[in-house]
Amino acid sequence: MNLEYTHKPNYYFFAHRLVSFLENEVKKHPALLRDTFNLNEIYDLFEHDFASTSTNLEGIMNIVDEYVIETAYGSQPLISKYRISAENHILELDFNGNAVTELVAGKSIQYPKVA
Repeated sequence: MNLEYTHKPNYYFFAHRLVSFLENEVKKHPALLRDTFNLNEIYDLFEHDFASTSTNLEGIMNIVDEYVIETAYGSQPLISKYRISAENHILELDFNGNAVTELVAGKSIQYPKVA
């Protein structure tokens, strides 16, 4: 039996899209330190890729952890903590206050080095 894959998820692409989306959200709402997103919103962001929004979301979030901002305390990730609740269809994010302050002040997010 030969199974052909017509779709291969690109974790790095979706991680980058999520970080770009979150960067815009933080810039719109500079006091934002915690936010909750419905997984339907993430599903739309990931171009209706159900696997990336469900089973693979943990792996994508692990990549998102590698996106950092240089702060007075060293390089820190934009997200300090996350929780995926599949039962409630939500993604809860706690943002790193130091990273948010630097992002709002105009510093850029440093992307992870990929092989």
